[in-house]
Amino acid sequence: MPSRSTGAQRRSLVVAAAAVALASTMLVSGSAGAAPAAALPAPDYPGLQGALQNVVTAGAPGAFALVSDRGGAGGTASAGSGDLTAGTPVDPAGEFRIGSITKNFGAVIALQLVAAHRVDLDAPAAGYLPGGVLPADSPITVRELLDHTSGLYDYTNDLPGILVGDTVTGFQQFRNSTFDPADQVADALSHGPQFTPGTQYQYSNTNFVVLGLLIEHVTGTSFAENLDQRVLRPAGMTDTRYVVPATGLGGPHAIGYLTQDDRSKPLFDATEQTASWIGTAGAAISDTADLNRYWRALTGGTLLPAAQLAQMETMHPENAAGTSSYGLGMREYTLSCGTQVYGHDGIVQGYQTYSYTTADGSRQVTISANASNNSSVFAAERAALDPVFCGSSASAAAAGQAASDSAHVAQEETTGLAPEAIRQ
Repeated sequence: MPSRSTGAQRRSLVVAAAAVALASTMLVSGSAGAAPAAALPAPDYPGLQGALQNVVTAGAPGAFALVSDRGGAGGTASAGSGDLTAGTPVDPAGEFRIGSITKNFGAVIALQLVAAHRVDLDAPAAGYLPGGVLPADSPITVRELLDHTSGLYDYTNDLPGILVGDTVTGFQQFRNSTFDPADQVADALSHGPQFTPGTQYQYSNTNFVVLGLLIEHVTGTSFAENLDQRVLRPAGMTDTRYVVPATGLGGPHAIGYLTQDDRSKPLFDATEQTASWIGTAGAAISDTADLNRYWRALTGGTLLPAAQLAQMETMHPENAAGTSSYGLGMREYTLSCGTQVYGHDGIVQGYQTYSYTTADGSRQVTISANASNNSSVFAAERAALDPVFCGSSASAAAAGQAASDSAHVAQEETTGLAPEAIRQ
């Protein structure tokens, strides 16, 4: 076994190598200590509407977006249907499963515990977990869970239909199941380490299942209760919840459709599920207004002290172009106009979502489509960010890079494996 370095030593190596990979691109961006951002151009709502229509053309029954500016200004846009049987228009105020946007909630709670000196980012995570979740001598740090450099295999790849088999048939085998998170981690560990912790970025849902267990063990209360007390109430979010293993969404919502692998087959209603298979890595439910409200609270200092927010916004590259990066439970895109936006994407059966903000909280957008297992839909949603934050659609070259970014992220979100691994 190689000699163990400390989390801080490994982190230093990661940041140094990432700086080389990005060359002149800044790794540390965000609210804390950042220079005042230039005023954004007004959103291009016709461009946003056209982008949402492209999402429908790509295969989603419906797509919807809410743009929010600081002070309450903003607007909505939508296209298509929320229910193919009833033929009703999609409702931008409806609820949906947010998938991996849930990860940012968990990251905020973990960083609150760091701020309270109850957790050390660069200490082994095993010390904050129930015995046996990770080996007692595991070198994986809390930070390496948060930034996906732990080397833990993504247990979701072992679910039926994820890597092999038919997607819809596989989903029906686990949609109503309830899983023990410790068993999911044990499955990941059975594959062995994918690389030495801290030496490579590889997205893995296992990281945030472990973090959910860590949060519950350190606080002595459930993840749902932590989410309610530490995030939802302080941010004023009234339509967001974590209800695993309840199967319904609970409020007005678009039907969530799972695209068949054989595109000639009809879309499959995947709305109701326990979402236990993804748990604290992606099972929350929300709506566009609540998610935009969340990003304003986070960037405005309501949920995290400046030091921890700066840690969250410290990025390492996900791709060679440096247009897509990842921090601590947070993703960053550099758009065609040079504006950097922060947030997370979510893919879960039935729904695909982007939810992003400027670092200073001056503008947010949440864009969701009621179809999954369709990378063309996800790419079309990504193109909708530029009209919102840049005031115009991207050039052909920038749109091509954005499509590449979306393909990279979609593969991460669905298999944990990116088209190109970023070695730190």
